Amino acid sequence: MSCTCVILAGGTSFRMKEDKALLFDNVNQLNQRLTDLGFTTVIACGNKNRVDLFDGNCIPDPSDADSLSDVIRFFVNSTEGEIQFFPCDMYLLSAESIQSILNQLPGIPVDHNGREQYTLARTHSGWIPSKQTTLRELFATFPRNDMGEHGIELMNFNHPDQLEVLSKLNR
Repeated sequence: MSCTCVILAGGTSFRMKEDKALLFDNVNQLNQRLTDLGFTTVIACGNKNRVDLFDGNCIPDPSDADSLSDVIRFFVNSTEGEIQFFPCDMYLLSAESIQSILNQLPGIPVDHNGREQYTLARTHSGWIPSKQTTLRELFATFPRNDMGEHGIELMNFNHPDQLEVLSKLNR
């Protein structure tokens, strides 16, 4: 099933106090993997000053975007067909997990701990997003897709101690 892939790479994390999109060259690597698989891929790069930070087709957030929900609405409203979102901070995704995500039906992946991974949402063609501000509210009507078999690969990195562990693993 064809879709447009959007990598969410907007800027400095409030919790991490770092730009997770620039760590481990993950955005460029993910963009290349998706492009090699034949998917149209767009990088939602944050403000216009970030357009040159990544390889590939970077689109800045609209000037009136105040939240990730606003950015997602912008891409849904300006893209035909299904969209598969990817966060910039799932540093452990394997080729197998990426393929499984790309094969999912529209919905919200649920990881091995039962957490809903809204930034891995797959939207359906014709969806008209509401004006909700939280991702939980925005995707409230979407089905949930069990992806527990991918274990920690669907983990977002949101705390500095998680990055320390990952850095040690990459040495």
